[in-house]
Amino acid sequence: MKHDKALLIKNYLSNLQVDVQVASYTCCPQSWADFDYVPDYNKFYYICDGEGWLKIGSDEYYPKPGQLFLMPAGVVQSYSTISENTFKKYWCHFTAKVGEMNLFDIVRTPVFVDVGDDRELKELFAALVDSYHSGGFTDALRLKGIMMEIIAWYFDKLSLDDIQLYAYSSTQELGEVLTFIESHLNDNITIDDLAKIVHFHPNYFIKFFRDHLGCSPMQYINRLRLEKAKHLLKTTDLTVKEIADMIGFNDAGYFSKVFKRYTGFSPQEFRNI
Repeated sequence: MKHDKALLIKNYLSNLQVDVQVASYTCCPQSWADFDYVPDYNKFYYICDGEGWLKIGSDEYYPKPGQLFLMPAGVVQSYSTISENTFKKYWCHFTAKVGEMNLFDIVRTPVFVDVGDDRELKELFAALVDSYHSGGFTDALRLKGIMMEIIAWYFDKLSLDDIQLYAYSSTQELGEVLTFIESHLNDNITIDDLAKIVHFHPNYFIKFFRDHLGCSPMQYINRLRLEKAKHLLKTTDLTVKEIADMIGFNDAGYFSKVFKRYTGFSPQEFRNI
């Protein structure tokens, strides 16, 4: 069960698409307040100093310096100052989607984490803010990359038990499909095989899979096979044909062609890098 959960989370994160709407460092004014609103974006608040009040859903918090708060999209929120010693904080608004779904509609994570040694996180937020304000033509790319690093930093702070999958039947169904794929990579897996696992029509199954992971089932399978091939080429002395057979390519020539298209190298060239 834990393996299925870890596999699902890994796949959600590997297919994540992010967009940063705003990023800044702020010393909050005394007037900083808003009540009972529902944003359509996620927020990170990294509290550097000061004090204040947050309400996320029905729970109230008084964040302390050195805590990183996540405020998910679609959740009723409020915030305000509570004294003249207002927050100094890094913050950003962002979307995080897996296929057509919001990441935090799929996984439930702690509202905050204690940062501890904050050098890395401060550097990431400072770089995020700098990229947001600089206006260069590559900054959209830099923003996405840095935002991914901040999200990765956040998830690295969590244990598997800290992360809960919302109990959607679709999550369980997807987990069954991914586990089947992982354990049958050397077989000739068809869309019909996968659709039968979850009792879907093949056409609906393809849409279901793409909505959840942002790619088609066969794209996902081929990517998994080729990643396994890369690992085997680097860690074993198996021949190219043996590796092709192990990952479900019965034709070594076709495997080599697909591998080169995926990596830019032939299997033998990749092994020798």
